Amino acid sequence: MISGADCMRLAMPSGSEEPQTETGLKRKAWMAVFLVSGLFWLVVAVAAWHFWG
Repeated sequence: MISGADCMRLAMPSGSEEPQTETGLKRKAWMAVFLVSGLFWLVVAVAAWHFWG
């Protein structure tokens, strides 16, 4: 038989155990942030090189 404590633990996982989809989503979000930032600075560098070069 499942006790009340076991039932609550199954229904409400602790905060340290994140679902796999949320972890993957965070990773994709950070990768998008770094990619957009890199592209932005690449455009700035090329524009500066074209302007002053």
